[in-house]
Amino acid sequence: MHLDNKIVVITGGSQGFGKALARFFIEEGSKVVISSNDKEGLKTTANELFADCFFADVTSKEDVTKLGEYVFRKYGVIDIWINNAGIQVAPGPMEKIDSHELHRLFSINFFGYFYGCQVALSYMKQQGHGLIINVNSTAGLEGKAEISAYSSSKFAIRGLTESIRKEIKDSNIKMYGVFPGGMQTEIYKDKHPADLNEYMEVEPVAKKVVENVKAARPKIDLIIRRPIS
Repeated sequence: MHLDNKIVVITGGSQGFGKALARFFIEEGSKVVISSNDKEGLKTTANELFADCFFADVTSKEDVTKLGEYVFRKYGVIDIWINNAGIQVAPGPMEKIDSHELHRLFSINFFGYFYGCQVALSYMKQQGHGLIINVNSTAGLEGKAEISAYSSSKFAIRGLTESIRKEIKDSNIKMYGVFPGGMQTEIYKDKHPADLNEYMEVEPVAKKVVENVKAARPKIDLIIRRPIS
């Protein structure tokens, strides 16, 4: 896919992996709209990257709907929608996971993606084409000890991605999954500071995602493991 002048929406785009994705899409000539629930961070990143921005809390269906309305009303099309916003909870035995933290994690990591897919599909079916990318994790490919809540949310995203893919198989809408290993994002800086150096930097991972979108034969499920090659 040629990315020049494509309209790209990225949730969780004010920092980390979302910010790196925005940077590479902009370098390819795309018009990027980043969203976040961090107003100050959103404005700072938008100014730095010369991106458009829209405040949205992905746990709110109303906010995500307004994000889609804003982009479609302003640009007349949504070519690519990337669900990226996510959080982690402190690693530990599953029986010790706080129920409030668990609900918050799923409200962002799963429901945020579900709402994003609903909104993106409503416009893409109307315009007759589009690409949705769900940023997942290798924790969504196999369960991992000490992060049962996070891994479960990523398995849920994987199921969502595969189900939608089957629903749209006869259309010009595509659905990709991205499964990176651990990255040096704010999530991991907060929860895994001791082994942060073992994780991948976000820029080379983001570059691989953009290269895959551009490829003549893109992988519908892109797995990027450590160490990155």
